[in-house]
Amino acid sequence: MMELEEWLRLYQALSTTAGVKERGYWTIAGIFLLANCLLIFPLSLFLFSYKAWEGRFFTTVLAGIGVLVCLGWSLSQRRAVQELNHASGLLRSIEGQFAGGDFHRSLYKLLAGEEVCIPSTSWKCKEWHPKVTHLGPVTRLLPHASISVLPVVFLLAWVALAIVSWIF
Repeated sequence: MMELEEWLRLYQALSTTAGVKERGYWTIAGIFLLANCLLIFPLSLFLFSYKAWEGRFFTTVLAGIGVLVCLGWSLSQRRAVQELNHASGLLRSIEGQFAGGDFHRSLYKLLAGEEVCIPSTSWKCKEWHPKVTHLGPVTRLLPHASISVLPVVFLLAWVALAIVSWIF
């Protein structure tokens, strides 16, 4: 059986890893969102600088690059979610080895919409009571859902742009 110090080092390493994975997930979203926005700048220059025939080719090339960026975004974000879920699952399972340790498991329950006791207390009926809190479905699901839908929205916009540039 492992000693307490070894468990604590393992827990600290997994906690750091889970934090890095979460930060990586949001960094990927920010970088690819910025990449898509940067592609819009040359697109606006091509639309106003070139004639219709030349502009079609440039627009199609930029739309193709945009599609590739969106596919890369979607694939890398899916991988980041899998890594994050794996690290968080390991962290919750390690937490089961500690008596009374319920840090990441309570966060997992909170993000799942269950009620959890938070460490602070409130004064009710002339006594201190632990606060119970939960997140509503919109608060829980909106950030990840919006970031998950964004690559699809940009992908559809780039495809539509490529098609529209040849129709009109």
